[in-house]
Amino acid sequence: MSNLSFKQLPLLVKIAIALTLFNSWVLFEETVIDRQGLWQYLPLYKAGIFCAWDLVGLAVIGFVIWLASRHSSSC
Repeated sequence: MSNLSFKQLPLLVKIAIALTLFNSWVLFEETVIDRQGLWQYLPLYKAGIFCAWDLVGLAVIGFVIWLASRHSSSC
């Protein structure tokens, strides 16, 4: 059995990985930022609803997934 690189994975798997990472970001927001009151120090942050920070998180996750898909190195 050979190892697959990230580039060779199906699109559905890449989407599932991206959604898992975004879910981790949301859990981090709820458990650390919201509960500790750190949201007061973040500009444009809205506690409990989709905000600019979530959009930045999605963009970073999307960029990392895209970058990993472009590299052709194998494990």
